[in-house]
Amino acid sequence: MAKTERRNTATEHKIEEFAEDLGNLLGSATAKAESWLNQRQQIVKRLTDVRDTASKLLSELGHQAQSAVKVGTKAYGKRRGRPVGSKNKGSGKAIIIVGGKQKRTMSAKARAAISRAQKARWAKQKAGAKKN
Repeated sequence: MAKTERRNTATEHKIEEFAEDLGNLLGSATAKAESWLNQRQQIVKRLTDVRDTASKLLSELGHQAQSAVKVGTKAYGKRRGRPVGSKNKGSGKAIIIVGGKQKRTMSAKARAAISRAQKARWAKQKAGAKKN
């Protein structure tokens, strides 16, 4: 029975060591998690303060900018450009800008000439294909 008791005692000792190690690991993990939660709460508080300060500054800036515009129009007179509510929108011919260049328009006469020339090229190509 002595061997069985030694084995049981050794096994119990190993289990106790494992339980202690597990307890230490769980304790340090819990401490880390609590530390991270505290850091997160501090970050949230700081971000909230920054957001509130920014909102306050923007609202103050908005009021100051509006008053500056009102003062500016009185000091400098009329605004530049087309009057507000003007119905003069242009001549009706719009220039479309593609890739920084103006899109060119082609007259009906030029379009017809190009069409005739292309049809002649196709006819010539078709006639050459029939000979071969």
